[in-house]
Amino acid sequence: MTGARSENPTRRPTISDVARRAGVSTGTVSRYLNGGHWVSAESSRAVTRAIRETGYVANSTARQLRTGRSGTVAFIVDEPPARFFEDPNFEALVREVGQALAARDQTMVLLLAGDEDSAQRAETFLRTSGVDGAVTASAQPEHHLFERIQAANIPLVNVGSPAGLEDRIAFVAADDREGARLMAEHLLSRGAREIAVIAGPEHTPGGTLRPGAFVEAVESAAVPGADARVVAMEHGDYSSASGQEATAAVLAAHPGIDALFAANDRMARGAIEALRTAGRSVPGDVLVGGFDDSAGSATDEPRLTTVRQDFRRIAEELVDALGKQIDGGVRTNVIVPVQLIVRDSTTRG
Repeated sequence: MTGARSENPTRRPTISDVARRAGVSTGTVSRYLNGGHWVSAESSRAVTRAIRETGYVANSTARQLRTGRSGTVAFIVDEPPARFFEDPNFEALVREVGQALAARDQTMVLLLAGDEDSAQRAETFLRTSGVDGAVTASAQPEHHLFERIQAANIPLVNVGSPAGLEDRIAFVAADDREGARLMAEHLLSRGAREIAVIAGPEHTPGGTLRPGAFVEAVESAAVPGADARVVAMEHGDYSSASGQEATAAVLAAHPGIDALFAANDRMARGAIEALRTAGRSVPGDVLVGGFDDSAGSATDEPRLTTVRQDFRRIAEELVDALGKQIDGGVRTNVIVPVQLIVRDSTTRG
């Protein structure tokens, strides 16, 4: 199947065109466009792709008159502008969520809430703008974004598992535990025995789920003739600089490490710089693995072994989960599969 749009470029694509391309009924497409209630995740993804390929555009005015909804969703990233713009994962998420919303003829408004004043302004906007729902990412506990959004009675879905609030906040997350397990098994298979972990902030999945699952996998692995162990764990803030600082601290206390797992790719890059500064080669002396498969992982030297998150799938599931909550008050939690990507940073010889 090609990605070509409607065969007749002068005719505006219809719901029927989308249904044929997606292999579903017109009723399924209609339900998708009106919030996704009673549409399976597989059908939602097929319709999203079909809308992209056909160039279908819904009649938003008619839909808004019919449903009483604004067709606008707020994407709130609880980070200051500098950190938002330097992190490629935010760029990927915003782009993919925007495209998934556009496929349903919905508009995204991006809000940065990186401090208390910004968080208060975001809450005011949510209460007064008439948005249909909100997606949150990187929520800082001290800003109480979850509580503020719920108090405003606005449907909410979070990117990632919200620590301690999994039974109250809908979320879509990469399979952090499985990804960390895959990385642990890979490093062990490459001969790692003295392993360090650079975790993320403690309120995030990269600060809890990923390092916790990694340590569990190492401790439970049976390695004939040798005992592998995690000898050190430091926490960073997902920046490259924090990866450098954490790795320098690890090396000062444990100069004999032969492998390192960082909870995101940027900290892994910082770790590689710190190892080079200390005269250690990657992968010759120390194997290094990251998480995310973010921009530069496949091109910067050494090419980074990492765990790939499918940001497009995550975005589609986010929009689908939010639609179900807006339409029927149904709160869902979705775990998206991940994939180990092996590259130069763990390949010797």
